[in-house]
Amino acid sequence: MEKKSIKSTARTAGILYLVIFVIAPFPFLLGRASLVVAGDAATTARNILASESVFRLGMVAESVVFLVELVLAALLYVLLKPVNRPLSLAAAFARVGEAVVQAVNLLTSILVLLLLGGASYLAVLEPEPLNALAMLFLDANAFVIMVWGLLFGFHLLLLGYLVYKSSFWPRFLGILLLVASVGYLAQSFGHMLVPQFDDVLSVAVIVLAVPGELAFTIWLLWKGVNVERWQQRAVEAARS
Repeated sequence: MEKKSIKSTARTAGILYLVIFVIAPFPFLLGRASLVVAGDAATTARNILASESVFRLGMVAESVVFLVELVLAALLYVLLKPVNRPLSLAAAFARVGEAVVQAVNLLTSILVLLLLGGASYLAVLEPEPLNALAMLFLDANAFVIMVWGLLFGFHLLLLGYLVYKSSFWPRFLGILLLVASVGYLAQSFGHMLVPQFDDVLSVAVIVLAVPGELAFTIWLLWKGVNVERWQQRAVEAARS
């Protein structure tokens, strides 16, 4: 691969990472945080119906994120395969799997809108059970977030190792990404094992994950990749 091409690939990956950083909070801020009242199905239903456009905008933001994730997974595979092709492929599969779970999870939001949309065939049910079912799907949505968090944490674990071993990125970036993976894995497994500590785990994942991902994004945008060392690793990988 030519120097210009690999540099462009790294910069494009940085741009996509930045897009995710900007857009990813919106599904939560526009959906769950602003509209969902824990344990209160009736109030949550009223909030969603009163701000349906906001809820739908959160769904659009979520859709943009998982589409970008698919492209980013491919770009990172291209960048990392000279280090270790099987592990790079596994990292790409993990990120694609995360995106697929995110896409499937969008179905829970769609079902919420259908339940609260006042369709004639739902007239046989009272508002209370409809609101309760909508709340059930919102709770399921929150749990599935922890599922894709496991896949993303595993991706970061592999990404951090590969970046650390690459020689064409600084090792400190790999260490920070490994720390980020611990944050996501701890949050997801913690939600399954000790859900009473969700608030603490939510803070922990921000503290542990944001520095590594943000540093990697900035490096991709600023420096891209050390092209000479990347090409050297590519030649070594082709000979082995």
